[in-house]
Amino acid sequence: MKFRYKVLIINIILLSIGIGTVGYFMIDKNVNLAIDSEIKNAIDENNMLQSAVEYELIGVANSSKTSITSTLNSVSAGVTSGMSANQSEVYIYYDNTLLYTNASHVTTQPENLIMNVAMGQKDYIISHENGEDYIYVTSYSRICDANLNVVNKRSISEVYDLIDQQIGYFRILLLIILLFCSTMMYIASRLLTNPLEKLTKVSLAFGNGDYSVRSDIKSKDEVGKLSTTYNYMAQSVSDHVDALEDMIKRQDQFVADFTHEIKTPMTTIIGYADTIRSRELNREKQIESASYIFSEGKRLESMSMKLFDLIYTKQHEITKKEFWVGQLIEEVSNSIEPAILKKNMKLETSFDNCRMIGDIDLLKSAFINLIDNARKASNPESSIIFKGEKHEDGYKISVKDFGTGISKEHISHITDAFYMVDKSRSRKEGGAGLGLSLASLIFRSHNADFNIDSTLGEGTCITLTFPPENLQHIEEKVVDSYEE
Repeated sequence: MKFRYKVLIINIILLSIGIGTVGYFMIDKNVNLAIDSEIKNAIDENNMLQSAVEYELIGVANSSKTSITSTLNSVSAGVTSGMSANQSEVYIYYDNTLLYTNASHVTTQPENLIMNVAMGQKDYIISHENGEDYIYVTSYSRICDANLNVVNKRSISEVYDLIDQQIGYFRILLLIILLFCSTMMYIASRLLTNPLEKLTKVSLAFGNGDYSVRSDIKSKDEVGKLSTTYNYMAQSVSDHVDALEDMIKRQDQFVADFTHEIKTPMTTIIGYADTIRSRELNREKQIESASYIFSEGKRLESMSMKLFDLIYTKQHEITKKEFWVGQLIEEVSNSIEPAILKKNMKLETSFDNCRMIGDIDLLKSAFINLIDNARKASNPESSIIFKGEKHEDGYKISVKDFGTGISKEHISHITDAFYMVDKSRSRKEGGAGLGLSLASLIFRSHNADFNIDSTLGEGTCITLTFPPENLQHIEEKVVDSYEE
């Protein structure tokens, strides 16, 4: 069942109960008021009859010797003809004997009608007789040492007929109100649930793969907030899907690049191995072919080791220990010095010495990769600046060269596996595009911010900012220069 119908049914039930309860109490109140009014009128009528009969009977008793019993009938007839309403019946009992009535047909009186009333008081009984409702009012007094009971009987069927009419009118009015309110509530519930139906359609479309669909519901109520929350969720899911698709593309590209990278050295190895196997070569050619096989084999070995480090670093938590920044920079400088000197270049270092927390071996490998890339991108006799500085936002270590630089379209992909800005130069230098990927992963594991600032033809500066929690305290500033 749709939500709008549930709302409609619940509202109809609640409205029916509410109006019905109010109507019941109102009708019940009217019934009581009407009956009370009839009782009051009947009692007033009985008071007048009783007073008039008693007055006449007392006069008869004082002025003549005629017995009350013989004159009661005529006295009562005269009194009731002048005072009693046409619709009322009067019964007068004297000494517990009915001596007068104006009723054309004497009916059976209610049991104990005149037996329970006390002296000077009145009593009434409501009786249902032959489909009609009557009220009996009786009074009790003593005249000449005998009981005098005056009873008047009034029909109150009109009151109940009026009540039945009110109930009928109320039912018709209730039905009209329910129909009208039901129509209004249905329209209102449809207007209120339309945004939910729109949101449902949008959700189904989104679930079927249309990640661009969004809810256009604009309101300040809960549905509007739900729509905003849904759009936020949809955008987050869409972003994650885009990220997953991008990751899948990167994985496919990784496999393609890896296949391509191993194809070239394997082709060289197979080619030279087949030459040695199938031809008679002099010693010089044999050594040349073996050298090619050896160099390409070393390239494959280097590539496999870097891939292993890359995968291992992704899958394992690194162990961090305290070390001196000066020790790190010194070991990096000593390791890269032969390659720097071979290209007739100069490495300038300076650093604010302090203790840092991390894996010195992984960081050493990462910075060697950065400096080696700077060496490959620089011309002979140029400089590379390798320095560390303490700042308010942490410790910054930068590697700056004055080489060819990197264009903006390449910077966002520079840390992708197998990505090379200058493929011919990278392969000539023995690279496979894994160094920066591994270095970037190592820096991220140390919570370091990796930033690349480069201009074509002017050089590149890579800055690593380690957070303050990775540091201990500053000791001293040391400046060294490694040159030819």
